[in-house]
Amino acid sequence: MMELDDLEDLFDDLGFDEPTPDQLYQMYGIFLNDIARNPIVLNGKTLKYNSNRSKHPVCRGKAQAFEHIITRESKISGKRNFDRDRANKVHWIRPVLLNASDVRIKYFEKINDKGENQHFYWYQEKSFIIIIREIQPDILLITSFSVDNLERYKFKKWYDEYRN
Repeated sequence: MMELDDLEDLFDDLGFDEPTPDQLYQMYGIFLNDIARNPIVLNGKTLKYNSNRSKHPVCRGKAQAFEHIITRESKISGKRNFDRDRANKVHWIRPVLLNASDVRIKYFEKINDKGENQHFYWYQEKSFIIIIREIQPDILLITSFSVDNLERYKFKKWYDEYRN
């Protein structure tokens, strides 16, 4: 298993607009191996994922959970666009979750706008976060992404509120 210290971007040459077919194949293979075929169990709950088929041009036919991991919603158009930083860290999800007890992973919970409890696993040192939602009796992988400066302040505030 990959250690937290060893986590680096998957590709040096990943494009900004979309991955090559080989890169997409490799990223989806990692997703299938790390999430779909070898479910992660956290605190006795199995991590599920949205397996509905994506209609997104880059991810067509693949799991919608994968789409959310490698794309980002535009605040302007509302459409999801390929996100190089997210996609380059698809292989970080499993090691971060399996090392959730490591002091470098900041864990907190927050109720979202729909009243659903969400779990956050924030590897602050590497500016990476994973969001999981409670769905009884299990948990659901929502997304993961690189945390930018604005989000860092928001997550720090939420983490501090949760801890106090």
